[in-house]
Amino acid sequence: MKKLCDNIEINKELFDVIMRLKRQSHGNIKLKDLYAGEFMALRIIYKLKMDEDKDSLGVKTSDISNCMFMKKPATSKKVNNFEDKGSIIRLSDKKDRRITYIDLTQKGIDLLEKHHKEMVDYTNLVISKLGKEDTETLVDLLNKLSDIMEDLNKN
Repeated sequence: MKKLCDNIEINKELFDVIMRLKRQSHGNIKLKDLYAGEFMALRIIYKLKMDEDKDSLGVKTSDISNCMFMKKPATSKKVNNFEDKGSIIRLSDKKDRRITYIDLTQKGIDLLEKHHKEMVDYTNLVISKLGKEDTETLVDLLNKLSDIMEDLNKN
C-alpha cells in the first residue's frame, strides 16, 4: 500500500511540473503579435514546405492538422486568422481546384524568424542558468520520457 501512495505523490508532482513548464514556456514566448500555438503552426507550415518539392505551391491544411494533432475545423480557423493577418496565402491547384495549398507570405516568414530568434535567446538564457551538464542531463531524461510515452501510445 505504501508504494501506491508514493506513486500517487510522484504522479502529482510530475503532472504539476509539466503544467508549470507549459505555462512558463507559453508565457515567455507570447509576444504582442504571436502566441505559442500560432508560432508552432507557422513553424510547421514552414517546415512542411521545406520538406516538399521546391516547386510546390505550399502545404495542405490536412497536413497541418496532422502535424498539430488538431481537427480540421480548428486548423481552418487558425489558417483563416493567419490569412487575415497577412501571414499566409492560399493557392489553388491549377489541375484540381478542390485542393488548396497554404504558404507563408514574407510577413509570415519575418514573423517566424523574429520569434525563432526570441526562442533561441530565451533558451540560451535557460541553459546558461541551468548549466551545461544539468542541461544535458535534462535533455537525456526528457528524451527518455518522450520515448517511453511514444512506446506507451503505440500500445
